[in-house]
Amino acid sequence: MKKLETIGSRFVRRSEMVPCKSAFIDAHTPGSHLKDNFSIIGPGVTENKEQFINIREPHGFNIGAAGQPPRIKNSLHSHFTAEVFLIHEGTFEIYWGLQSENHTTLTEGDVVSIPTNCFRGFENIGDKYGFLFAILGGDDTGGVEWAPQVFKDAEDHGLVLLEDYGVWDTNKNPIPKGATQVRPMSHEKAATYNNYSTEEMELRICRSDSLKPLKNHPLKFGEYGSIQLHRLIGTKEAVITGGDGFELSLFIAKTGGGFKMLSRSEKEVLICYEGIWKVDWTGEGQKGSFLLNAGDLFSVPENFGRSIECVGENGGSLYSVINDNSPKDPSWVN
Repeated sequence: MKKLETIGSRFVRRSEMVPCKSAFIDAHTPGSHLKDNFSIIGPGVTENKEQFINIREPHGFNIGAAGQPPRIKNSLHSHFTAEVFLIHEGTFEIYWGLQSENHTTLTEGDVVSIPTNCFRGFENIGDKYGFLFAILGGDDTGGVEWAPQVFKDAEDHGLVLLEDYGVWDTNKNPIPKGATQVRPMSHEKAATYNNYSTEEMELRICRSDSLKPLKNHPLKFGEYGSIQLHRLIGTKEAVITGGDGFELSLFIAKTGGGFKMLSRSEKEVLICYEGIWKVDWTGEGQKGSFLLNAGDLFSVPENFGRSIECVGENGGSLYSVINDNSPKDPSWVN
């Protein structure tokens, strides 16, 4: 199927992101039982075979999200690829270490990249519903590893994890005959996972109140109005050193600021953080446009032209995720 035939499905509004309330083994554990999990691009690490996925096409990374009412947490876990959190709504405490002994607070607009082989979790400590985007490196993320106590707490409340079935509710149905139950890792193995001091983790955090725009960059040639480029994660002049298979940047603009039409050889995902952004696209002999509002997402195919302009009254911010550690310079489209 040609990319043009599916271009509309590559635009995902915030309201079209479908929550799953039983994506993981801790779905019944008190304190984690009210969380929403979203798989937006790729399956991510969901343990529920019925999880809805907005865009299944491989991108070289997965994008999901978590939504949590106040005081609801995501249990301690680890990943095989880097996990990046973009705080979109609310205030979260991020904690890490096998006993959750280290922690820091992130607010709206903050970004953190959690290394592999490190137990982490997060809790909404604000007074409103919290929402964060999560980017995982790679098409096949390798799944999720839970801290040993997470399995015990889950089983105490009726949930187990089965190799061929995913999350299984023993309160509703007995474990199928012949099914293999996933067992927790040993405490001895869990104790070997990495830990980081708060000072070390701070080096992997980009706080919204300390951003500094790049002065010279490949998009400079095509910019107009008032717009800034901040490279948050990457291998070139980034706040956080990348190498995880993608580059994360942030555009901040006043009304009327933007970039002219350009094309990339890589896939690019645009996520609206604030304001309203007009995205014009061209490809396969046709063209069109979308308006991105806060929380909306658009996946631009490789070699398609795209221009962006901030059209909201109060300016705006727009994330860019490109599936390369060090993307090539764009080509300008006449």
